[in-house]
Amino acid sequence: MKFDVKLTKNALDELNALEKVDRNKVLKAFDIIMNVDINAVNTKPLASKIYEIKTDKIRCLYAYLNNKIIIVGVIFIKKTQKTPKAMIARAENVLKEYIK
Repeated sequence: MKFDVKLTKNALDELNALEKVDRNKVLKAFDIIMNVDINAVNTKPLASKIYEIKTDKIRCLYAYLNNKIIIVGVIFIKKTQKTPKAMIARAENVLKEYIK
């Protein structure tokens, strides 16, 4: 299933802060989600309504909106085995504010 991908201001700032190589990997994943299928990229559920897009060492935490749109709340470089709970909480807060 194809989805539209929207970024919060926070996620856009974090995307722009990435090195060009990493930014391009993330943009390629977003392009695949919009034009091919979300199942064609590596995703994983993390919390109640928070999911993760994985591209090498970069993680994009997102939520679904109206079953057609993916809202990306947080983008970061993952340095540990597990996704830090603080990042999940941050994504929940950012997405809650965006959806208001």
